[in-house]
Amino acid sequence: MFFYHGSIGFYSFYEEVAGTYCTIDHTLYGLIDGLGTFDINGWLLAQDTGSYNYRASYWYGTVGMVWIIYRGLVIRRSYIACRRYGRRCDQMQESIRRRTAMVFAHGATNYHRLVLLYLLIEGIMSDLFLLVATDGIFAWFQYISFGYNLSGMLLILFELIENMQWLHETSRLFIKRLLFSYESSLLGELLSAIGQARFLTSLSHSDLKQSGPTARAISYYVWGLVGHSVIVLSLIAFIMTVRIVRAITCVWWKHSQIWAVLTTPCSVDTTLGIRNKMTTLTGYCWVDGNLCYKPEALKAFGMLKVEEEDGAEFMALRKLHWFKVPTEDLVVIGSVTQHCVQPCSERLCTGVVSFFDRSLGGPLEGGRHRVRSICVKNQILASPSSQNIVQG
Repeated sequence: MFFYHGSIGFYSFYEEVAGTYCTIDHTLYGLIDGLGTFDINGWLLAQDTGSYNYRASYWYGTVGMVWIIYRGLVIRRSYIACRRYGRRCDQMQESIRRRTAMVFAHGATNYHRLVLLYLLIEGIMSDLFLLVATDGIFAWFQYISFGYNLSGMLLILFELIENMQWLHETSRLFIKRLLFSYESSLLGELLSAIGQARFLTSLSHSDLKQSGPTARAISYYVWGLVGHSVIVLSLIAFIMTVRIVRAITCVWWKHSQIWAVLTTPCSVDTTLGIRNKMTTLTGYCWVDGNLCYKPEALKAFGMLKVEEEDGAEFMALRKLHWFKVPTEDLVVIGSVTQHCVQPCSERLCTGVVSFFDRSLGGPLEGGRHRVRSICVKNQILASPSSQNIVQG
């Protein structure tokens, strides 16, 4: 017996099953003999009567190869960026722990995000199929992969909304701090992996098994997407609930207040904008009633202080690119006045680079907006306490 599982791309999964069907609980108990993909979907899949010929999917192979190459390039890029940042810390005689080195800026556009969103959705469709086709310890890896892909899809969707500027700054920061913080990430995915087997079993025994007439009326393909949406939305709701509870607990434990930390504006967050994917709740502190980032948190974000010849201070960070890893990737993103940061146009940095030794933040209106448009190449000279970046 062959079962086919549609997707959003022009291919479908199929599994060869041998087993029995119980007429008492209307459940199929089968042993999977083979898995594969085939270039057919939608109406063509619904009309397919099967074949004894070898079936393959060139679409799935192409998309899968693109995804593997992309992930490999991302790992290479991240490794080089982390190595350079670690070397910079060594030259400046600054220690950095594993848990604090976690955030780097990226320069993605919405076109890049749409491509990633498609690949993530294809990964989710693959996970939904493999959840049924795998068992034992491999099923647990599949559960974790499913939750991880779901959280990645949510993050990409939020970045799309951020980039289109549909949210007010207060609402954007509230959602980001509540749902997309390092303190609450992965916990919901791991907990969902523990309960996914029971959830899917209970869903199989629910009234959805009696929905055959509805599926035939609107097509099995459309009804299959409805069933998948039930699974996806249920797990997303669970993951988001865990993140909310974890974020609220963490904020209360560290700051003894919740609403103020989640909603108070911070000029560092505004300056970073959508350059970073997630935030860190434990990195905040209060300075004269203003919400600021600790120096350790600024170091974790990879933010550096640039001091120019006229004494002006700027905030700089290492900008990541999609595939290439240029040597001159340290860019200025904001001007610093006392504890406040004001956004400025991106440019290559010039001056002495070091780490911040004070907290930064507070409302955006508290600083002086300085925009520089100098664009020069830089050369790094090591020194015990800082690095000089001079014109070359």
